[in-house]
Amino acid sequence: MLAAGEDPETYAHQLLAAARRAVSNHVPTPALQIARPTRLRERILAIVGRDDAASWSPRRRALLGTLGLVLTLLVVAVRPLPNDWYPRAERSGSSLAAATVSDAEMSARRAAEPNQKIQNLRAFATLYGYVRYFHPSDAAAEVDWETFAVHGVRQVTGASSRAELRSTLDSLFTPIAPTIQWYETGDPPPAPHRVLPAADTSALNLVAWQHKGLGLGNRGPYEGARLHRQMEQGESSGGPGFGTVLQSVDATPHRGKQVRLRAAVRTDVSGAGNQAQLWLRVDRAGDKQGFFDNMSDRPITTSNWETYQITGTVAEDATRIMLGGFLRGGGTAHFDSFRLQVRDSSGTEWTDVSLENAGFETGAAGESPAGWRGRTDRYAFRTKQSDPAEGQQFLSIAPATSSVSIGAEGLFETRPTAGETITKPLGRGLSAQFPLALYSNDEQTLRPDDAPSPDRLHNTLDAVQMGKLSAADEALRLADVLIAWNVFQHFYPYFEVVDTNWDQVLTRTLQRAEADTSSRDFLRTLRRMLVPLKDGHGRVSHPADSLTAGLPLQFDRVEGNVVVVDTAASAAAQSCARPGDVLTAIDGTPIEEALQEEMRSISGSPQWRTVRALRQLGEGRPGTTARLELRREGQAVACQVARPDGSSTRRRKRRRLQAEPRPDSIDVLPGGTHYVDLTRVGMEALRPRLDTLAQAESVIFDVRGYPEGGNQELLQHLSSETLRSAHFEIPKIIYPDRRKIAGHTGGRWTLPPKSPQLSGEVAFLTDARAISYAESIMGIVEHYDLGTIVGRPTAGANGNVNPFTLPGQYQVYWTGMRVQKHDRSQQHLVGIRPDVRATRTVEGVRAGTDEVLQAALRVLERSP
Repeated sequence: MLAAGEDPETYAHQLLAAARRAVSNHVPTPALQIARPTRLRERILAIVGRDDAASWSPRRRALLGTLGLVLTLLVVAVRPLPNDWYPRAERSGSSLAAATVSDAEMSARRAAEPNQKIQNLRAFATLYGYVRYFHPSDAAAEVDWETFAVHGVRQVTGASSRAELRSTLDSLFTPIAPTIQWYETGDPPPAPHRVLPAADTSALNLVAWQHKGLGLGNRGPYEGARLHRQMEQGESSGGPGFGTVLQSVDATPHRGKQVRLRAAVRTDVSGAGNQAQLWLRVDRAGDKQGFFDNMSDRPITTSNWETYQITGTVAEDATRIMLGGFLRGGGTAHFDSFRLQVRDSSGTEWTDVSLENAGFETGAAGESPAGWRGRTDRYAFRTKQSDPAEGQQFLSIAPATSSVSIGAEGLFETRPTAGETITKPLGRGLSAQFPLALYSNDEQTLRPDDAPSPDRLHNTLDAVQMGKLSAADEALRLADVLIAWNVFQHFYPYFEVVDTNWDQVLTRTLQRAEADTSSRDFLRTLRRMLVPLKDGHGRVSHPADSLTAGLPLQFDRVEGNVVVVDTAASAAAQSCARPGDVLTAIDGTPIEEALQEEMRSISGSPQWRTVRALRQLGEGRPGTTARLELRREGQAVACQVARPDGSSTRRRKRRRLQAEPRPDSIDVLPGGTHYVDLTRVGMEALRPRLDTLAQAESVIFDVRGYPEGGNQELLQHLSSETLRSAHFEIPKIIYPDRRKIAGHTGGRWTLPPKSPQLSGEVAFLTDARAISYAESIMGIVEHYDLGTIVGRPTAGANGNVNPFTLPGQYQVYWTGMRVQKHDRSQQHLVGIRPDVRATRTVEGVRAGTDEVLQAALRVLERSP
């Protein structure tokens, strides 16, 4: 089948990839269907016909797959393939793991109709979201939806026909949503079920879902509730809430060390999803995620005191170590004898790190524990004295109240009406109709007389051992995809300004997740899933990704090049690279290719994706070496620089990497202009300086990054009128797929003027490192003209983050609310644009000059 000039090794590589996937999926797959979209594939398709290929029998597919594998082995035996043609493998010391095929190639070869398994999963995913978030029945509200997702994936994947798929979906959903009706797509939908509406409704209440964003039990403004229903404390559309207690310590003295958290825990819980967990998190500089483990794969439900522990690593650039314990859902969790320890290596003794009130002995019984913070709005945190693990007292966490009543008033005025239904196509020629509102009596929402009991389903779900599942289990990976996809499908607030085919993303991500074989592979798949959302807050973290180390170098985009701008005062880094060097390749990969590979897993605006890609550039396993190819004043330079490991060199204190040489956090520059870096100093330190700043002829405020908390107060000293922030808005949702949004609820900051008022000229420095809270501050500066904005556009990502955790310890972050500028113009992706655009030059970097700061000084000099 090879044409003249066709490289047999290329063909062998294509067959090898096909055979590998066929074997990994345990299904013989024809090589031509997943070969690269080259002229070879087109010629073969022309011979056999596209329609014929799509309809081959399993036996014929198996025959071709076997033939391809045999031919591949013969070719390889004669002439081995180049190393870079084999499957993706993370090369030791490499910051990149080159994909076997590119996204474009994958999209091209999968442009045809998804296979039967993926179609089944798509149908289940679609119905899953509709029932979980919008079907009003009591039985649906009581389901453990994470476990249901795993169970459902296992059931639907093998359905070989539309009739079998319909039967499987019916057996899954009818016990909890018996008013669903199935029909063939293209036919008129059936008449609503006979329980809609009830003949006599005078003694009945109407039950329906209302959502203000997506309630996930997080602290924040999001909430979901059903009308006329008692909601267990923490219950919402997203599942059970969390009662968390925490404290933190400075990570700087412990960088590069191992860290261990231990505590005694026991519980009084029952029912699926109600459990206790410890958690340990390492925060890194630049909003990077370090080590994180919250025991989601090993929940605590025992009623006896037992000691549990979490062990991890403190990153070299770590800033804080966060720790604590929490109760998920209902019941009571008890904690005692917290202990945080570090050590230099696995062979040395553990050393205690001081914690405040680690044994809860300080303070009277019945009070909140001193030294610990907790969410007091939904859960109660109290010290007790009966049966401690050690000492005299211990901590108990329980829901603050047992339930809260949602009456006829609901969360907002708009709600579905009696008899209102939704009809939706599910795929494979199957559609479903279901009610958005159901009547209920004093006992339950009304059900058809012949509806099956949900008890059998609950027993089945109870037998699913979620704590033992990992990303190695295909069902968990696929379930995670459909859980996450539905969150965004129904609640992401920015689809109106983001041009993406989210439906296509579901298919592509299911296909990728099906092929993944490890936690790290699947982490990459989830991250790529978020990229089309263009959400700067969008990211996914997992413990598998925490044991990485970056280079002791800072890069920036300067004059179209990737340039070294800081070497972190590291002698090893300085012997290799200097500020002003242009990076041309890393580990043999051209730098633009390397940067694009990083950006493939980063969501947000172009400017924010570049910021994050530059931060991640060169990350790899600790202790490995990166090969850099540089251009220095026109000369090529090649050198190596080590990624820090667990040795003493990694723990050596380094100053913070900076993209530019900044003055002290509060400083007076030559010429008398005052300088304040709001990313390094907060109002507590700034207040004593306000009188001095008020008398200054000119002040520069630096917001090139994330400001310290509370710095919006500074703006009150820059205006004699009351300031308002941009519009923070949460969608009111009663229909799926973001259809017919019922309006928005939210608020704005109100900042009245304060004394003293600054009377001099003011300039603000900013760029794409300014995200979220920074943009709230800069948006006020922009609207009220509180100073001249100098630099580059901000990140274009604002709004409250509403995280959720997927089974398998995948933590997903995303923006849950919409932010619009004061004049109702678009903030998302646009950001705050400077009045005076200023950038750096390679020559300026080499000379150690902050050209953006110099530009601001020139602006102030020209001011009258």
